[in-house]
Amino acid sequence: MTTKDNSSTIFSFIAVSIPVLLGIFVFMVPFPHTTTIKEICFYLSVSLVVVLFLARKIKLSFQTPLAIPGLLFVAWCFFGLFYAVNPANSIHDFYSHLVKYIILYFIVVNFFSSIRKLSILSWIIICSATILFVWRLYDFYVILGNPLATRFGACVTEVPTNLIGIIAVISIIFSITNIFQAKDWLRKIIFLSVLLPAFAVIFLTQTRGALLALFMALVSLLSGRIKILVGILLLVGGILLVSPAGERFTNDVTENVRIKQGLLVWEVVKDYPITGIGFGMQTFAGNLDLQSYNEKLSEKFRRQEILLNPHNMYTDITVRTGVPGIILFLGVMFSFFRMMWRLKQNGTNGSIASWATAVFAAGIPFFVIGFFDPVFSHYPESILCVVFAMGTVLWRIHEENKSSMKV
Repeated sequence: MTTKDNSSTIFSFIAVSIPVLLGIFVFMVPFPHTTTIKEICFYLSVSLVVVLFLARKIKLSFQTPLAIPGLLFVAWCFFGLFYAVNPANSIHDFYSHLVKYIILYFIVVNFFSSIRKLSILSWIIICSATILFVWRLYDFYVILGNPLATRFGACVTEVPTNLIGIIAVISIIFSITNIFQAKDWLRKIIFLSVLLPAFAVIFLTQTRGALLALFMALVSLLSGRIKILVGILLLVGGILLVSPAGERFTNDVTENVRIKQGLLVWEVVKDYPITGIGFGMQTFAGNLDLQSYNEKLSEKFRRQEILLNPHNMYTDITVRTGVPGIILFLGVMFSFFRMMWRLKQNGTNGSIASWATAVFAAGIPFFVIGFFDPVFSHYPESILCVVFAMGTVLWRIHEENKSSMKV
């Protein structure tokens, strides 16, 4: 074998290794004590991409409908660093919770560039979620002996109880999609079987955000299959009626801690309306006199115990990046769902339209649960990054198909 052949073999191996490393990264996202593995997979992937790019063995494409709104949001967050209350924390989180995931997004887009690879990515997410659910449910209800009426606690730092619904709903969406697309009964049965632990987690956590996200995602996914949708919703409704989860919707909303916390956050926003307090996530609790803001509220809404974060994705973005920041963030959301909606309606083939429907529905949990809980941590951000990347891959395939049709 010549030196040229050896070089070609090495570069081919590197190119194949990158999706494998990314797959390991995605699989490990929800599991505790795997930070080292995930960091190795991420930075090794980045290094290998740089090697291939410098050797001119790949052409990286940065085309995406999310480019302009995403760039504007990133630019505004960067501008806010100069006015941050805690510059060190803001600079750290600007890279760790934003720039890093933009890099991950573009690597996934460039190396999972086919429907087949998107399917495999969905299988990785389903497999990872199912193992997590079975493990934690067994530990909580069998090993620890908690009765089923007890609210399930995820007991995992990376995936707390209120956020486990994000990956549970996404797992359900991708499982149902794979059931529809499977051509043999064995695959259908396998994907059907993994629905049980995902549904169990959603009902046993008794989390309103997850239940609402599940309802909205199912309606989006199955709007073209009315009989199946009605059947699933009736089943879900019946379980809610007889389970403790249903009682979670009858609480007095004025006593909800999230509303009181939202009012407190609004008082902070009024002091930092343009650039916010800075992108850093620890600034809110570590650098502000929250008690003074609490005292500005009427006695009815004043909190005795102040939460150390805004407890809502939208107020979180607003307080950290100002009113312009939340407007730009909503622009990114709008661009993603508009892109998926257009592919649902006008995909150049059935596979694109089908997967666009699934990815559209998979984007819902993050933004719905974000109304109820703080979702800005590495686990939800990683999942959102992958979902955005899957949507962009579908858009690129659609555009390539359109171009080939014109030739």
